[in-house]
This record gives sequence, structure tokens and C-alpha cells, in this order.
Amino acid sequence: MSELYKIVLTSSLTVLGGIFMFVCGQIITKFFIEPIHEQKRLIGEIADSLIFYANLYGNPEYPKTEKTYEASKVLRQQASQLRAKTHAIPWYKLWQFLSIVPKGSNVVEASSNLIGLSNVMCDDHYQRALKEQDSENVGSYSREFTDYLTDLRKQISEYVEKIKKSLHIKI
Repeated sequence: MSELYKIVLTSSLTVLGGIFMFVCGQIITKFFIEPIHEQKRLIGEIADSLIFYANLYGNPEYPKTEKTYEASKVLRQQASQLRAKTHAIPWYKLWQFLSIVPKGSNVVEASSNLIGLSNVMCDDHYQRALKEQDSENVGSYSREFTDYLTDLRKQISEYVEKIKKSLHIKI
């Protein structure tokens, strides 16, 4: 075997090996790392939304504004994206077992609670009850009305806590 042949063979195998490794790296990146990263980024966006919109969902007694409906829409969109991004991750159960991604049941729970929070934000039962209350007793609230408000705040708080717990959000 000539010296030139050895050099060409070594160079060719090195280039082919490099191309093979590049292709394998791209496959791993596109099919595994990027979907997991997108899910984690979305969980960060959900944490951001929980903080950013807290003044809207935390005060159900204030009249609904365009911002309230926008926040409700954002939370609902994030709930559906969370499920979609979870389904896009191949071998999810393996990554779940390795604690790289949240449990599938936690994702479903968080998504359901995001939708529940979104629904409560646009629920106008409180506003109707407030109008009825004001027309009946100007200046004082009935026990039933204050109980309703307390229950509504508790429900909102439970939604938020369940979302944070399910996705391991620490805010």
C-alpha cells in the first residue's frame, strides 16, 4: 500500500466520520433536544404569565377589561401549546423517567388548571351578582355575596398553586 493511498484513505475516512457525526448530532438536536427545550421555554412563559397577569386574575371583583380577556386568551393558548409541545417530544416516557421533563399527568393537570384559570378570568357571574347586590342593598354586601367572592378567590388560588406544583414553577 503506497503512502499516498494511506493518506487519501485516512483523510476520506476522517471526512466521512465527521459527516456521520454531524448528521447524528443534527438528528439528536432536531428530534430530542429542541422539542424538550421548547417545552421548557413554554413552562418559563407560563411562569411569566402567572406573574404578569396576577393583578388581573387576583382581583376578580374588578370589572373585566380588554386586558382581562387578552390574559385569558394567552393562558388558554399556553395550555394548548403545553400539551402540543409535550406530544412532540419522542420517547417522552423515557425522558420523564430520567426526570428531564415533567410527568405527563402533571402536564395534563397544569394544562387543565390553566384552562380553568382562563375560564374564571372571563366569568362574568361575579359582575352580575355585584349588580344584583348593588341594586338590592346599596353600600352593604350580603353574606352570600361575600361567600361567593371568597370561594372565587380560593378557586383562583388553587388553580395557580396546582399549575405551579405540576410544572415545578417556583415563583
